[in-house]
Amino acid sequence: MCTESSCAFLVTWKLVSVKSENYVEFELRGNIQKVTGFIALAFSKDQRVGDDGVVGCYYQSSTNTVNIRAGYNDIAGKTTNFYNGPDEELLITDGENLGGTFNAMDGTLQCRFRRRVRPLDTVHQLMDLTSPNAYHLIVTRGVERKKDGFGRPFAGGESVSQRPVVITSPIYGSMTGIIGRGSAIAKTHGCLMVLAWVLCASIGIILARYYKDVWPNSGLLGERVWFQSHRILQGICVGLTCISIILIFIYCEGYSQATAYPYYIHPILGLIVFSLALINPIIALCRCNPAHEYRPWFNWIHFFIGTFAYILSVPTMMLGLRMPAAGLQLQFINYPLWILIFFVIFQFMIEIILEIHGCFYYRRNKNKRRTYVLEIDQYQAAKRLNNARQPRPPEPEPSGRMFKYFIIGLHATVCAIVAVILVIIIAVN
Repeated sequence: MCTESSCAFLVTWKLVSVKSENYVEFELRGNIQKVTGFIALAFSKDQRVGDDGVVGCYYQSSTNTVNIRAGYNDIAGKTTNFYNGPDEELLITDGENLGGTFNAMDGTLQCRFRRRVRPLDTVHQLMDLTSPNAYHLIVTRGVERKKDGFGRPFAGGESVSQRPVVITSPIYGSMTGIIGRGSAIAKTHGCLMVLAWVLCASIGIILARYYKDVWPNSGLLGERVWFQSHRILQGICVGLTCISIILIFIYCEGYSQATAYPYYIHPILGLIVFSLALINPIIALCRCNPAHEYRPWFNWIHFFIGTFAYILSVPTMMLGLRMPAAGLQLQFINYPLWILIFFVIFQFMIEIILEIHGCFYYRRNKNKRRTYVLEIDQYQAAKRLNNARQPRPPEPEPSGRMFKYFIIGLHATVCAIVAVILVIIIAVN
């Protein structure tokens, strides 16, 4: 059911008779986000916008009226032209219960009008609605109309009926936004971002901050386990983020057209996160030797950029779950947001636990490290004296490592579960 609080759009139609002439009475209602927006209904022979007939309405702020117009798309479907032909009664917009209203508080535009079933003027793709003619209905909502026609939809502002509809049979019908589906490209964008920041970045950050002394005598692809794991995970994160940004730019045909609060904030935060995600690995490539005097500067810069990007990714994902292109269901359900909030609390608790654990074992591991440094000095001295091949002393395993093994296993498992749940929610809503 499409209620006032959960409707992105609503289209209804019914067959009526006016002076022995058949008309279809349409009602269009939808959130157009901006006072300059519009809502339109196209009659298409396929599921794409092309040379189709169109009816719709827009708000004229200068006269405080809602204008209802019929029109037709060009062959490419990129421009809608208003109809100004000889059929003066193609549309009936005045009369009982006809006309339109615009609610500036919530951006809802509503209009009701009648369109002749069989146009007298058959040019300009006006479309004959008599049975058995069937059309896919394409609802378009945009924030900016053109001078002589309706404009392009905003992201998530276009919905297509899955099957062709005979407008005059049944006599009454409807199409609602509550059953609409988010774009596959937009959903892929969201899924990739979740995998990048909930799964890869979360685990990579924990490994880099708290696991440098773990697995001291093991290696991964020629490097320490923590370092190579961190590099691989963050590399995947950056790669998924880049692919995701490219996809959403393709979907929006450039930068997002969202202007309503809070939708316009999401692309701004997203580009900031994307920029920081690109900058940090470039900085990492320029890191100096651990003994270099500028190494502390590198460590802090790398830490702050990575942390800032990770923190910003959380509200960005939360806003993304509310974007129209994510799917209409996600705009009205709260549990995905609560899942993200739980994950943020979980991540914070893991870091607190590992900080406390590090403080608890700090002295013990420091003494182990001091002893190991002495053993290395003795090993180097003995090697210089007799040039004999002696086994290098192994690095000591840190105290409390079993607990840290458990924590990283728990953390990785929860990250994977949360990421999979969110991906499924985004994909099937």
